[in-house]
Amino acid sequence: MPKLVVSIVTVCFNAEAFIEQTIESVAQQSYDDIEFIIVDGGSVDNTINIIRRNENNISKWVSESDEGISDAFNKGFALSSGDYILYLNSDDKLHNSDSIKELVSYAVVNDLPEFIYGDCNVLNRDTGEVRYRASIEYQPKAFLKGKIIPHPSLLLHRSYFEKYGVFDIGFSIAMDYELFLRGILKERVFHAPCLVTDVRDGGVSTKYRSLTVEEIIKALVKNHHIQPGFEAFKLRFIYFIRGLIRRIVSVFRFW
Repeated sequence: MPKLVVSIVTVCFNAEAFIEQTIESVAQQSYDDIEFIIVDGGSVDNTINIIRRNENNISKWVSESDEGISDAFNKGFALSSGDYILYLNSDDKLHNSDSIKELVSYAVVNDLPEFIYGDCNVLNRDTGEVRYRASIEYQPKAFLKGKIIPHPSLLLHRSYFEKYGVFDIGFSIAMDYELFLRGILKERVFHAPCLVTDVRDGGVSTKYRSLTVEEIIKALVKNHHIQPGFEAFKLRFIYFIRGLIRRIVSVFRFW
């Protein structure tokens, strides 16, 4: 296998609850060529002490104020040197010790696609129990309606950033979707049949669903995939119906 460096970037702010699990999951990887970077937004809880306690398992880290998640993501990229970049959330963790090794193996045998991603286990935030396995097939038409591939299980090649730029700090939630929109229809995308990450439910996009929808629409308009008038209204209506169906199903589930 050719030598490929994977840069894992974790951005955090007041993340004392789970960040040590995140760090440990990276430290336990069987793949040798990993660069682990933490960008902290100036935490005031115990996060910095946890980072310092684990410095031997961290390649680089910085703690300073930022302009939001997109800005922190960009700082992480600027500090990275890997062939592939993976953004691992501070309340998530790699599924097992071979997660990166397995994903890199699929990247190699598939001629190093720009996007290569696997599946995620979605965990109950409070109990840590597995709720379901999220296995999302990339389909261009579905992607253009907001069905995004999961960034915590995605290796994105450095060449993609060089072609299309970094995260737009005008986005506070759907910044990954907007970045992908710039070039995903032109580049190679491969879904590897492996479990990469364990992610906790109740993240930002779930808490602020209406804002997420608005940012998805904003990203589509910015990249000229839809018009801001009727087409935006139509997509907004589709999301409203989806949300309504989801709420109805959840009600009947408890009956």
